[in-house]
Amino acid sequence: MDMVEKRISGELIYDGIIVHLYKDDVLLPDGKKAVREVIRHQGAVCVVALDKDNNIYLVRQYRYPFSSVITEIPAGKLDAGESPLQGAIRELREETGIVAGKYEYLGPLYTSPAIIDEVIHMYLATDLSFEKQDPDEDEFVEVCKMNINDFASQIMEGTIPDAKTQAAVLKTVLLLNDKRRDRSE
Repeated sequence: MDMVEKRISGELIYDGIIVHLYKDDVLLPDGKKAVREVIRHQGAVCVVALDKDNNIYLVRQYRYPFSSVITEIPAGKLDAGESPLQGAIRELREETGIVAGKYEYLGPLYTSPAIIDEVIHMYLATDLSFEKQDPDEDEFVEVCKMNINDFASQIMEGTIPDAKTQAAVLKTVLLLNDKRRDRSE
């Protein structure tokens, strides 16, 4: 079954610093026309920083759209020309002061595929060392740490609403469980 929608034309509605909103006319698979509003985004990264004692390092920061302080893993948008790994290294160091000796790619996350093309590249960082935190000038973050299993329990209880944090932490817990299982066989 053909499900591809073909772009006929489009116009930039809003050209922001982080997002760019387009209104596109598309041709549907059945030949009918429709309108799609799409937010274009340059991409982002997030990092689960895991120490040897199974603690993860989190940031607490005010999130304007929700008018509240949210606990999440370190994350941020990619700079122009920056690879996802370079972005992960930079964001982890800036937000937490952590430098990791090893990074493992956990995969991409499509944040809201019906309206935005943002891809968040998820990483697990291990072999941690600590330097001075260096957040962006408009970024106010508090770093905290928590046992990854206790934090996963909070996710499952519904107290951690951030999607990237949920996905990356739960993937890390599954990955750790698989590695333990492999070692015991």
